[in-house]
Amino acid sequence: MASLIRTAEFKNRLAVLCLRGGGRGFPRKHRDQLILFKSITLMLEPKRTYSEPEVNECLAKWLSQVGRSLEIDPVSLRRSLVDAGYLIRDPAGKRYQVEGKQTIGLFEAEIEEITPVVVVEEAYRETEERKRAYLEKGSRD
Repeated sequence: MASLIRTAEFKNRLAVLCLRGGGRGFPRKHRDQLILFKSITLMLEPKRTYSEPEVNECLAKWLSQVGRSLEIDPVSLRRSLVDAGYLIRDPAGKRYQVEGKQTIGLFEAEIEEITPVVVVEEAYRETEERKRAYLEKGSRD
């Protein structure tokens, strides 16, 4: 079993994966996939039943706000979440719910309180500030 994913690692890897990207689709490393899947489920309501269009809309929102540099469409993302067991689909394929069993024992409890959009926005601002400071220092030299 993989070691516990702590809050600091979760935030760091989420920012790296979503701002720097990794090409097409999801990352290859299983731990990185877990972090991305978890970040998506944090933006969904745990006990709510979603229609397929509602899930696709939520995933499109996640892609535009969090997974900005990931090259994957909402439909493929939804299928990946179902295949990995993070979303359960009814037998007719019409209704979806978040499945929390996959994350038991994998993540530090504080991760449940994280807002993925905020993590990525803060990391983006920090990166831009470092760039600005570097350019200012370079122009003085």
